[in-house]
Amino acid sequence: MTQFKIHNQVLIQLLRITAERETMDYIIQEMKQDLDDDMPAEELVRAFAKAPDKPTKLTTYHQMIAMDKLLECAEINCRTLCDLVRYQYLKQAGIVNSVDEFLQMFRPEVNSDFVEDD
Repeated sequence: MTQFKIHNQVLIQLLRITAERETMDYIIQEMKQDLDDDMPAEELVRAFAKAPDKPTKLTTYHQMIAMDKLLECAEINCRTLCDLVRYQYLKQAGIVNSVDEFLQMFRPEVNSDFVEDD
């Protein structure tokens, strides 16, 4: 195996681990925010999110919340990916020249947070 292929496999593995960790952290954080004292043990939530078809000690309600948070995270990631693809094509077409222009065009609510007052 070439050095490039080895580095590529290591990079992909690191990205997978990082994405999984960030997703799990998002689910836990959001569940804690919504459930307060009714929050189940983190280990149970992580185990359920990794293998939702396996038996779990989580209540049906907790399973529903965990799955909802997982889907919410997927929606956020999908939106970000779609925005990146849109930006790439619009920049190639010469319609926008910067991320700021893109945000102003498609996500003015996000861009307004970064506008400096004169």
